[in-house]
Amino acid sequence: MSDSRQIKDSDVKPIIFREYIGVKPYPDTLHNFPTDIINSKIHQFHFILGFATETYDDSGKGTGVFNPSWNVHFFSPEKVKELKQNHKNVKVVISIGGRGDKHPFNPASKVEWPDNAVNSLKKIIQQYNEVKDPWSFNIIDGIDINYEYITSDGGDFSSGVGDVIKRLKEDTDLSVDVVSIAPSKPVNSKYHTLFLARHDYIDWVDYQFYFETLKSKDEFKNIFLSLSDVYGSKKLLAGASTDPDDAGKISREDFLEGVIDLLDAESLRGIFIWNANDSATPPPNGKPFSFEIKAQELLTKSG
Repeated sequence: MSDSRQIKDSDVKPIIFREYIGVKPYPDTLHNFPTDIINSKIHQFHFILGFATETYDDSGKGTGVFNPSWNVHFFSPEKVKELKQNHKNVKVVISIGGRGDKHPFNPASKVEWPDNAVNSLKKIIQQYNEVKDPWSFNIIDGIDINYEYITSDGGDFSSGVGDVIKRLKEDTDLSVDVVSIAPSKPVNSKYHTLFLARHDYIDWVDYQFYFETLKSKDEFKNIFLSLSDVYGSKKLLAGASTDPDDAGKISREDFLEGVIDLLDAESLRGIFIWNANDSATPPPNGKPFSFEIKAQELLTKSG
């Protein structure tokens, strides 16, 4: 039986679409931001540039020192600047962490990790911002927290990452105005602890539904509505994947049909897609970025 709950919050209007990019090996067709997929009618379009990955010591503990793992030629400061000049609704966010167990949150030092993280992330952001014109927009708008494996306890994650979020967002030299977190079912409780501690600093919650095997649109909708009770309907976004490794989790049809129902119920703020690197190379008989284009059409039609 489907759950008939609806949020019915008049403030929950669809305003945002987000796209992870740079997170996997590059197809021949992806050497720059795919600007053709940007819907000018959407209030905010975010490219989430991934990943800033941290270095680990010989024992596998994280140092908190982050470096870009994306192709800095394809997605250079100059290209981000040009992108934002030509598309006023676009923001660019750096994602920290990484996909898979090779990039866990497992700090070597609870004391040193936040300091190292703040300093190294600030360096990356400032390197991008060097190309901005005086008094103009920032090149990098914020950060995304996307650790899929958290081997330390939830308190350490909340304390360490929460401190980094707070310090970066309060740094007037950076003017970070977007912070998002990306929970999934296996680590949701630890992200929720972080959210409770730093909810005033967190703008968006990108929940990765593609970590779960969902057999129907109603199952997807019910989980979304339950998560809305946890994270708040104004911050929660629904995530889908074009990654072949996520095939069989939730079908595109069930996801999009569930999105339509949530939009009709005024219960959905926006959508994010993992990821542009896979979307640029569609399956046989498919078109590049068709999922992204359809998702934005639904958001703008409803909004």
